Amino acid sequence: MLKRFEELTRTVNNLRSVTDLIKSMGEKTDNIFDIEDNFRGSDQIKECVKRVKAIPEARIMMESRYLSPEIDLEALSQLPHGSLGHTYATVMKTLGYDPNFYRRREIETDEDWLVMRLRKTHDLTHIITGFGPTGGELGVLSIQAVQIGYPMCVMLQVASISLAFKRQPEKLSYLTQQAARGMGMGLEIKPLIAQCWEDAWDKPVQQWRKELNLTNPVINEPYSLKNRLPDLDIEW
Repeated sequence: MLKRFEELTRTVNNLRSVTDLIKSMGEKTDNIFDIEDNFRGSDQIKECVKRVKAIPEARIMMESRYLSPEIDLEALSQLPHGSLGHTYATVMKTLGYDPNFYRRREIETDEDWLVMRLRKTHDLTHIITGFGPTGGELGVLSIQAVQIGYPMCVMLQVASISLAFKRQPEKLSYLTQQAARGMGMGLEIKPLIAQCWEDAWDKPVQQWRKELNLTNPVINEPYSLKNRLPDLDIEW
């Protein structure tokens, strides 16, 4: 009975957060953190942790609690043009984003590490895949949904498509194509959760993509990073 009550409470809280997030057009990032925190201790996050542990490289990172220092955009800007670090810094500074904006959580369990790792590297996923940080969010969510079943990503993926189907059918094609693109990419490339990005900031983005088996990054689609920042001097 207690477990059922906890699940009901979690569902109600998540629906409230999802509704608030969608009403704000994705601007209220606290809602995303609320959804993640609402899944604390749930069967869904436990299953996700099991899937991550089944990836040898990710298991090592999880057990060692691999997290790098806070990101310094000015330092990354000094790296070679075309490198992951330089590209990331250029995009983040152009958009006015703070790379260390995410909500903190004390790392006491494997679940805590997973949540913090995904929060910290979310925008890196946009850079590597080519999905725009605005307009391409569903594509990135779909990658983590299919690769490790991350609860927040699965929930927002389903909610976004369901809401469009009910209230904005004209957007359904755009969203379903984006989700399909992300899921297809997620099935083809190596697990993103298993990558130590910060150990190779100076590695070219193109080399990262090759090593990940990411042969077809999102470049020309309407939800791509290039479409969002067409005049930015970076290598797509």
